[in-house]
Amino acid sequence: MKKLFFLAAISIAAFVSAQDADPIVTDRPTQSAASNVMPKGNVLVEYGFVYEKAGDFSNVTFANFLARVGLFEGVEFRITQNIQQVKNDLTDSKVSGLSPITLGTKIHLLEEQGALPQMSIIGQVTLANGEEAFKPEEAVTEVRLNFSNTLSETLSLGYNFGMAFPEDQTQTLYTVVLGYSFSPGWTVFAEPYGFFQDGVSDHRFNTGLIYLCSDRVQFDVSGGIGLSESSPDSFIGFGAAIGF
Repeated sequence: MKKLFFLAAISIAAFVSAQDADPIVTDRPTQSAASNVMPKGNVLVEYGFVYEKAGDFSNVTFANFLARVGLFEGVEFRITQNIQQVKNDLTDSKVSGLSPITLGTKIHLLEEQGALPQMSIIGQVTLANGEEAFKPEEAVTEVRLNFSNTLSETLSLGYNFGMAFPEDQTQTLYTVVLGYSFSPGWTVFAEPYGFFQDGVSDHRFNTGLIYLCSDRVQFDVSGGIGLSESSPDSFIGFGAAIGF
């Protein structure tokens, strides 16, 4: 499956023949989706690894895959899928396989003007497929508003608000990320985020380092902790992104 995704990304890149563009702006490794939209004719492939510890359970995402394709001016197509493993450390039992596929689009809404943030919207659906232990009983729709403000030459602020609708329920999410570019190509970030569903809140804190080594290639490392009883104890990850 990973080879299939790689070949698909290369094929798309060959068709769209991406032109010169500004440096890539990724949706990883933060939980906040960027407010920018992929330019028409450009492709961005994002890939990562995440290890999460929650009590006696560990959750490993071996392949956190996101492909973003600029279809039209101000409109991108998105496809996401993970390869996961959940393990009970007490019994040493585990289940692994593909997560459901998520298909969506991001649409540009507003450019940043003074205090008015740049704004975009994501609409997506997670299909009822993949490994039986990970798939929902029915497709899950989600909508997310993405905002960003340039605070200074070195400081940026991003924030998301969204809602998902799993199995006749409603899940609300928020993210707030502050980024500081301390050297050309290097950015450190801090990010609280969380989810609300059925009266249960899950709050977490994420921080990390991003290195844009060229206009088309990025590497990152991140980690965090849970801030509420229903949250994981800790998590750590790393990844990369490449633009075509």
